[in-house]
Amino acid sequence: VRNLCFEVGYHSWLLSPAVDILPALLLPLAGPEQFSDEEMEALPLDLQYLPDDKERESDPDIRKMLVESIMKLCCTKGGRQYMRDKQVYLIMRELHQWEEDTGVSQACENVISVLISDEPEPGMENLDQVKIPEDLVAKLAPSNEETAQVGTDENVIEDLRSEQ
Repeated sequence: VRNLCFEVGYHSWLLSPAVDILPALLLPLAGPEQFSDEEMEALPLDLQYLPDDKERESDPDIRKMLVESIMKLCCTKGGRQYMRDKQVYLIMRELHQWEEDTGVSQACENVISVLISDEPEPGMENLDQVKIPEDLVAKLAPSNEETAQVGTDENVIEDLRSEQ
């Protein structure tokens, strides 16, 4: 599923009623939180009124993979709007508050940032096609010492370079 999310051409299909992938991605990330009736009604049906004993996926690698898949589905304007309409922010916010793994927490922050941000200017709606200048990539790349100290994922820098 995660690999399909990397193919922007499949996003409409994945989010369509025929596949409806969003509940499958979000359900393992959701906890027993209670939301207002208005918020609850906007969530996908499978995520509404979860039991008080609902537990999140225990494996942080799986949680991170799910959050990264959601992030990929946010790369187009239509995907971001769909995620906003389905209140994905609520699930990500609660997961972020609960999360202890720094990698998953950072992935949650990335999704939250995209969902609460203003839409990019015309011509830049597809975040998968935005070119990042090499000098900016170099500025954002942590030194080896910093990476060792905070345990950040070096794949993020490789992802930035590969998107150019």
